[in-house]
Amino acid sequence: MVKFTAKLISIITVEEALNSEVSGTVRVRASHDNRELDPNQNVAILNIEGTTSYQAYFVDPDTDIEKIKADLEKYGAVLNHNSEEIIKKYVERMNDEGCQGD
Repeated sequence: MVKFTAKLISIITVEEALNSEVSGTVRVRASHDNRELDPNQNVAILNIEGTTSYQAYFVDPDTDIEKIKADLEKYGAVLNHNSEEIIKKYVERMNDEGCQGD
């Protein structure tokens, strides 16, 4: 089976995401995760390269990159290495600073 590559586009606030072309993707993820949409929450926007498909993942201090990778597998995609490292470092920074991503 051909694997697609998921690449990080950006980590933005929910408010920014809801005012962009990925608003539907963020709303679907929130519904899937049973989350309220907090405008100050951060969300990672990934593109499945070679497609017009986007995936959104909420980024918290307890974000588990392995769960993101497992979810992407359901779509036949793997997270590229650089994107994985960026998300990991972002989460580490959130934990080091004790903040919600700002």
